[in-house]
Amino acid sequence: MTEKDVDAIAQAFAHWNKRREQYERYWQENQQGKRITLVAVAGEQVVGYANIIWQPDYEPFQEAGIPEINDMNVVAEFQKQGIGTAFIQAAESIALQHGKEWLGIGFGLTADYGAAQRLYPKLGYIPDGRGAHSTPWGEVLYLTKQLKQQV
Repeated sequence: MTEKDVDAIAQAFAHWNKRREQYERYWQENQQGKRITLVAVAGEQVVGYANIIWQPDYEPFQEAGIPEINDMNVVAEFQKQGIGTAFIQAAESIALQHGKEWLGIGFGLTADYGAAQRLYPKLGYIPDGRGAHSTPWGEVLYLTKQLKQQV
C-alpha cells in the first residue's frame, strides 16, 4: 500500500459504506509496522485489497502469535478471477518471510460471505475449533493454516 492508494481504495469501495478514514488508518498502521495492506490493480483501477495484521483482535491468535488476513475485499466485477487466492498466497509468503508458521483468517457466517466460506477451506484453512465468535459485525468463524517452508 502506498499513500496514494488511500483515495483509490476509498473510491473503489465507496458503495460498500466504508469510510476513507478506515483506509487512512490502514496507511498509518502500515507505516507503523502493525499491518501490511496488499492492493490489486487492473489498469489504473484498484480492484481489491487485503490486510495482514500482526497483532489481531482475536485473542486466540494473539496468544499464539498468529497473524491474521483481515478485511479482504475484491470489487464484484473482478471476483472469481483468482485475486482472492493471489492475496492469500501473497499473505502466506509474507508471513513465512516474517518467520511465522501459522496464518489465520476469519469470515462471517451470513450468506454475503459465501465466497470466503468456500475459498478459505479450499486453500487449506481449517476452523480453529473454537466455534463461532461474536463480534460487533456478527458471528465469525476463525480458521488457521500451518504454513510450510519452501525447500
